Amino acid sequence: MFGSHLKTAWRNLVKHKVFAAINVIGLAIGLACCLLILFWVQGELGYDRFHANAGRIFRIVSDWTEKGWDGVEGTPAPLAPAVEKELPEIEKTARLAAHNRLVFRHGEKAFYEDRGVIVDPAFFEIFSFPFAAGNPREALAGPYDLVISETMAAKYFGTEDPVGLTLDVEGRSCVVRGVVKDQPGRSTIRFDFASSFAFIDQLSGLSSHWGAFNFTTYLLLKEGVDPAGLGPKITQVGLSHKSPQVERGVRFRLQPLARVHLDARPFELAVMDLGDAKSVYLFSVIAVFVLVVACVNFVNLATARSSVRAREVGLRKTIGAGRGEIARQFFGESFLLVGGAFLIALILVRLLLPSFNRLAGKTMSPNLLRLDFLAGAAAVLVVTGFVAGLYPALVLSGFTPVHVLRRTFAAGGGKGPALRKILVVFQFALSIILLIGTVVFARQYRAMRTKDLGFTKDNIVQIPVKENIGKNYPAVKARLNRHPAVLAVTAELYSFAENSYRSAGNFDWEGRAPDQNIDLVYAGVDFGFFEALDLTLLEGRSFSEDRAADAREAYILNEEAVRRMGIQDPVGKWFSVSKERKGTIIGVVKNAQFRSFRFKEDPRLFYITEMGSADDMGLVLVKVDGSRIREAMSHIRSVWEEFNPISPFEYRFLDETYDRLYRSELRTNLVFQAFAGLSVFIGCLGLLGLASFTAERRTKEIGIRKILGASPRRIAALISGQLTTWILAANVIAWPVAYFALNKLLQAYTYRASLTAWVFILPSLGAFVLAELTVGGLSLKAAQADPRKSLWHE
Repeated sequence: MFGSHLKTAWRNLVKHKVFAAINVIGLAIGLACCLLILFWVQGELGYDRFHANAGRIFRIVSDWTEKGWDGVEGTPAPLAPAVEKELPEIEKTARLAAHNRLVFRHGEKAFYEDRGVIVDPAFFEIFSFPFAAGNPREALAGPYDLVISETMAAKYFGTEDPVGLTLDVEGRSCVVRGVVKDQPGRSTIRFDFASSFAFIDQLSGLSSHWGAFNFTTYLLLKEGVDPAGLGPKITQVGLSHKSPQVERGVRFRLQPLARVHLDARPFELAVMDLGDAKSVYLFSVIAVFVLVVACVNFVNLATARSSVRAREVGLRKTIGAGRGEIARQFFGESFLLVGGAFLIALILVRLLLPSFNRLAGKTMSPNLLRLDFLAGAAAVLVVTGFVAGLYPALVLSGFTPVHVLRRTFAAGGGKGPALRKILVVFQFALSIILLIGTVVFARQYRAMRTKDLGFTKDNIVQIPVKENIGKNYPAVKARLNRHPAVLAVTAELYSFAENSYRSAGNFDWEGRAPDQNIDLVYAGVDFGFFEALDLTLLEGRSFSEDRAADAREAYILNEEAVRRMGIQDPVGKWFSVSKERKGTIIGVVKNAQFRSFRFKEDPRLFYITEMGSADDMGLVLVKVDGSRIREAMSHIRSVWEEFNPISPFEYRFLDETYDRLYRSELRTNLVFQAFAGLSVFIGCLGLLGLASFTAERRTKEIGIRKILGASPRRIAALISGQLTTWILAANVIAWPVAYFALNKLLQAYTYRASLTAWVFILPSLGAFVLAELTVGGLSLKAAQADPRKSLWHE
């Protein structure tokens, strides 16, 4: 019996090739899109599961409501040893900080390395990073011991065993004590080398007292410990040691390791591979939308075509077929179609995976034979096949043979047309929502890329303060300025675009209220900084090399700092950052968006910094003539090589730095474009099938109308008019849903593109035009057919 059902189903599909092809292709594309996104979501949710103690590893994060901190990863250096000693629930602790960009040398090989971590020795006991060589427990015993990755070992030592050999790190001789295997693709912490915490004073300017939140602290809890109550205990440890921030409101809490990857925070380490929970939710919704559009398409075409087979059902019942047998026949055809679509979808996934990896910035290679994937695939197959076959199986199998054979049954009558109308409206509503989202994210991305930042970023070259640049900065600056293609030279203590180092120091100023506190971004700069970047001074003056006191006793605040301080007429008033450093406010600069538009502009304190004491995060900014960039770069390189015989020359244009800030927005925009386009394509395939079905069902009517004088245009309008009405109804549903959803998503940005009427009109108009072209062409073809053939049609 099963073989008979299968054979009948196959004959039906072969008989209606176009219908079957439209149905299968649409569903296959939807399934492929859904699978690709679900693979990505599965990957994002699966980070850090490979650690043996993953369930007992937690990170301490800091909350400070008054300052807007919510899960900030920074903690003071003394916190880890203190809580390990004072709280019996904690088995081990390890601190982590990121190294600055460092120059490594071995023989003639010299490279920059920017993925380095400073960790406690217990780091390799808490985390399961397997060693290829060396002993994890002893690898970081000494202050100049290093652990390097397999990739880094091959780069410097080739096939030689590196354990016990030396690497020159910024002029210091360090010994390789271990080689760790390259981290798996789903590791949040990603590093090429690790140094002991004892090395921190040598190669890092990070402060390590109770008031400096410069480190990430990881804990390994003892078996059976409930982490819920540990946050207040850790906060109490901070209070007992008089941490200034804890005394003023910071509260600690524990965050499970499994949540670290998707926790988007205002401060990020360069060695962390971070995702965003909002993106996971967003892309999951997109996957569901596309799959629903494809499934609705499939069900709609299945219900439309099944009504044509009413006479077949009547005949089968007349010769003795039971309702159950007929229902199984329809379910069998449905599952056959869904199975074929799924096989095509798997082929599409394999073909599209490299492109999707480039789009998402991932290196996914999913295993299609995994048990969880096979279980999920089976669930999709069963649900889709069941839903698609439900209407014909239950409704058509219940027809009375005498009514069908006497033609008193109207094919497709009853609930069929109403169901198709609802499904088409719902399907296109989802597609239009995705199209509107595409336009909004494209506008948001373009707005952030093109909005005035408040300063000039074009034709400015950034070169790092490496090797001899800092200690010879005055000479370097003078040499750079000698070339006519160089317009200005200045410097900043770190990249303002990529970092924001706030200090909650003991700031004091003229007119401060006794209980008033503020944290400011320390923005150390060189003379000429405001002039080179064309920053606007609203009050007072800029720093001047002609005034010796400006190098130590002058400060410039931005508007946001003045606003938060509540100071009136600030220019000329005294300001101090500590008891040892008190000076005068000489100017107020207009707010500038130094960081991504995801963040509000920080309150900033500008001061002159001595570049000789700047660490590796310092940057020299060289403003060049845009028409003579090649000459300028050649000169900059020659100056670099004159002062730095060891460190390789590197540079980056400032506008490139800002482009990097919006890579995630660009990817979101591209994903929206790709899947919204595919969603509309699937919808148009469905309309094509429905229009074909409508034209076929009304073939005789079309012939009679033509004989009576109806024009092809009028007949085409008759066929496509109803479908057009459904698409217009879809817009009425889609617009309010898209408005509320996108308005919520855009709240993540401090600067948001406006949701104007055109944002909704243009995508809807585009979808309408595409649908009209899809349906109209087929309708016109049917209207132009020979009326004689139409009248002969059975």
